[in-house]
Amino acid sequence: MLDNFGRNIDYMRLSVTEACNFRCAYCAPDGYVAPATSPLTVSEIESVVRSAVALGVTKIRLTGGEPLLRRDIVDIVQTIAAIEGVRDLALTTNGFLLERLAQPLANAGLRRVNISLDSLRRERFAQIAGVDAFDAVWHQRRRV
Repeated sequence: MLDNFGRNIDYMRLSVTEACNFRCAYCAPDGYVAPATSPLTVSEIESVVRSAVALGVTKIRLTGGEPLLRRDIVDIVQTIAAIEGVRDLALTTNGFLLERLAQPLANAGLRRVNISLDSLRRERFAQIAGVDAFDAVWHQRRRV
């Protein structure tokens, strides 16, 4: 698949939820607002990814909101990882729930994780994220 400038598009970011456990200034400056619709089901996500792969997409990055809030995130990862043609499956997270889910996600086929950390200064992190979770997120850098 090519864009209007002739560049090959082989990468897709797929938001699996709008929900988030942080209240970041850049995402939710007025506070969290519940989504008007439900997120895609696992089978709907599978259909979207299969369609994208048929068009030449080989790299998938799961995002959100906070994708680890999905109770079925391990099933989502396992389903996508099993799709022939998906060469790279990654996830972006705020890291808060990663300790509990890292091993099940790896077992399901996740190979790369990006942890968003908006500041190395605790006070600034809390100001940006809207929650005092610096220690929990910072701790993850050694566990993954």
